[in-house]
Amino acid sequence: MAGKILTPILPREMEWVLEDETQLYSIKDEEETVKDALIRNLRVEGGDFSSMRFSAVIFENCIFQDCNFEKGEFADVIFQSCDISNCSFENSYFSRALFRSSKGMGAKFCGNTILHTSVENCNFNYANFDSSKLEYLRFLETQLQGSSLSQCRCKAMEWSRANLEHASFFQTMMTGMDFTDSTIHSLVLSEDCHEVRGAVVDLYQAAELAKYLGVVIKNG
Repeated sequence: MAGKILTPILPREMEWVLEDETQLYSIKDEEETVKDALIRNLRVEGGDFSSMRFSAVIFENCIFQDCNFEKGEFADVIFQSCDISNCSFENSYFSRALFRSSKGMGAKFCGNTILHTSVENCNFNYANFDSSKLEYLRFLETQLQGSSLSQCRCKAMEWSRANLEHASFFQTMMTGMDFTDSTIHSLVLSEDCHEVRGAVVDLYQAAELAKYLGVVIKNG
């Protein structure tokens, strides 16, 4: 992969600890930025945190179910052991972010700009990244079955032991992406499969992709 993925820049000690969702709503109402904060042990369902800004923030052991984070800004942010399943982050911005040991099944990241971000040991099955700008993004040991990355603009993507079964790359060029230690069975592609041109795969994966082109590979 060309270049290096930058990691979140965080203070040695957080200025404050937030453990009450009403504090988040108060900051939203005042249109301020959540900065240098540890947000932990929150349990929120259906919350509206749209258009909020988070800078140098750690989310730890939080559960956000069906919450709205649309048009948010996330810079130097870590989601550690969190559940953001079915949340909407549509039209948001991420830079130097880390998702680690977290769950984001069905989460919506459509229309995002995601830069210098790592997703490690997570379950993002059925997550939707359609129409996003994805640069310096790493998926490590992460489940992405049934996820959608259609019509994305990608640069310096890294896949390491990711499960992409039934994922959609429709109209997303995979040039330069290395899938050799990931699972890419039954991808959703356009009719002519032009998306896979320039992708790096092993022999078994090449045989799988050949089926899309109507190529029959015989042994012996």
